[in-house]
Amino acid sequence: MKTQIELIPDNLKETISASVGAAEDALFFDIESTGLSPKSAQVYLIGCAAMEGGDWVLRQWFAQGPCEEEAILEAFLKYAGQFRRLIHFNGTTFDLPFLQTRCRKYGLRSPLPDMEQLDLYRRISPLKNALKLPNCRQKTLEEFLGIFREDPFNGGQLIELYRVYVGRQDERLLKVLLLHNADDIRGMLSILPVLSFPALFSGGVQAQGAEVSSYTPYAEGTGQMQDSAPLSHTAGSSRRLSQPAQKELLIRLTLDCPLPVPLAVHGNGCFFSGEGKTGLLKVPVIQDELKYFYPDYKNYSYLPAEDRAIHKSVAIYVDKSCRVPATPETCYTRKTGEFAPLPGISSGTRKKDASARVDTDLFSHVFRRSAKGKEAFLLLEEILPQNEKLCGNEMVYGNEKAYENETVYGNENERGRAASAPAPADGAASSPSRMTEYARLVLAGMQKQ
Repeated sequence: MKTQIELIPDNLKETISASVGAAEDALFFDIESTGLSPKSAQVYLIGCAAMEGGDWVLRQWFAQGPCEEEAILEAFLKYAGQFRRLIHFNGTTFDLPFLQTRCRKYGLRSPLPDMEQLDLYRRISPLKNALKLPNCRQKTLEEFLGIFREDPFNGGQLIELYRVYVGRQDERLLKVLLLHNADDIRGMLSILPVLSFPALFSGGVQAQGAEVSSYTPYAEGTGQMQDSAPLSHTAGSSRRLSQPAQKELLIRLTLDCPLPVPLAVHGNGCFFSGEGKTGLLKVPVIQDELKYFYPDYKNYSYLPAEDRAIHKSVAIYVDKSCRVPATPETCYTRKTGEFAPLPGISSGTRKKDASARVDTDLFSHVFRRSAKGKEAFLLLEEILPQNEKLCGNEMVYGNEKAYENETVYGNENERGRAASAPAPADGAASSPSRMTEYARLVLAGMQKQ
């Protein structure tokens, strides 16, 4: 058995600490094997990285032949026993089950299953489409972050190299085998900043302010936006195509975890762009009449003439000829106003999405076009703070900018009475919380595109 020890480069120390917190109890590991099946293949190399005496150290245990597999397993298990957390890349599917099977063969007790696990692959793979990745292999993530390694081989290609090494004991081949595993370990440490992406889509943002802005889409329906209508070119002249102005909600965000690379994501009609610790979320705003569906339809009556449902306790005062029992499709009340979408909430699960996905202490109603409609919406007035201010053609929210004592109520062209908007009642959630919670809901929905 050969053992190799080397120091991890200093530039990775800060990355590790920022990504996994208290690093003294964390162990990163990766194995190399002679095949995919632990019943017929063996482990020939185990590499790991951990903090020792204030330095990050990379250790490798290499079996010079099949007879040394038990020795490298024993050495690694003894070393791993002092740590509480185990960090790996797709180890849940491959490395851990493989090691456990080989340990049982030799009657070795493994502490690995009892350790807290962090599988980087499982954390990032749900974001493959959002990040526009061709796959979620470790090398792909390294290249996504601009990291390129010296080793040109993959694990499968090294199986034959190891077999040749066992026969020849060629030190040049040994260096290649050790380099690949060391690069896997160093690469795993280098891609730790990708954990900021799942943090982003799982609620790691704070809203700092918002604007409702107008824009005019291209007539060709390309999905691009500009501030004024596009030009239509005719012989010897050009003219602006008349397009109805549309609105979008712009929410400025501070990110809990800085992004390692700039990110732009489209999903479900929404757009997010971010760099470092700042981000901007763009959400379309619609003016429409939508419906709120009561979840307990059996306790409601439907009034066909008024096209709405009312509770039975009130319906008893309505003539029987003017009311019928409500159904899931008719148990609603209608509301006209400006709405913003809730991407990612599926149809047919009204009870679940209202209670599990949407904080009903912050948002009282989720609106739809129909009972089985795939789209869900929130009233814009429920999302935004109550101290709206007019700035040019834009509604500005939050406390980043101060304006004269001029309050706007309703739509952006209605200048209201010179009075302050009412403050939230005691115990009510603050407006920034509503913006932050809405931004989190939108980002979570964009992840599921």
